[in-house]
Amino acid sequence: MIPLRPNETVLWEGAPVPGLHQRSKAVFLMVFGLPFLALGVALFLFGLHRLTQAPTTSDAGLALFLTAFALPFGGLGAFLVFGPLIHARTAHRDIRYALTTRAAYVMRQGRFPSLKVYPILPYTALELEPGPRAGTVWLHARLERDSDGDLGTTKSGFENIAEAEKVFLMIRDLQDKAP
Repeated sequence: MIPLRPNETVLWEGAPVPGLHQRSKAVFLMVFGLPFLALGVALFLFGLHRLTQAPTTSDAGLALFLTAFALPFGGLGAFLVFGPLIHARTAHRDIRYALTTRAAYVMRQGRFPSLKVYPILPYTALELEPGPRAGTVWLHARLERDSDGDLGTTKSGFENIAEAEKVFLMIRDLQDKAP
């Protein structure tokens, strides 16, 4: 439930379209993560095998170290290989969008719930990014510094929605009517 202000009415509600939308990015991550996953699983199994055949305590300790050393590699690989697929299947359940006469709302549920409000103002920069199955309407962009001190742009908006063009035009109409 989105808390609305007085004289504010909902014009549109929606959620992301289920599925894998940025296929090239997802395939790149999966291919990049595959060696990490394979190496992590191979080292883990080799460490367990060596542990069962260790003649001395120091050999058993080395096998345990190798097994533990393999866990971060396997975990990172699994995250990169399976993460995009899991996100594609679950994102539409945890994210809800709403457009009102005064603002755009992005509500995330699940593990890290949040509600972000982006006011619709005459000077709000809009961007429509059409896609084959769903489009994205970017409502907000800001420059942020990363850990290296480099500037990068972070965008927010209604991502992967079926009615992107319609919502974009609705926001443009709201901007024209704003004082």
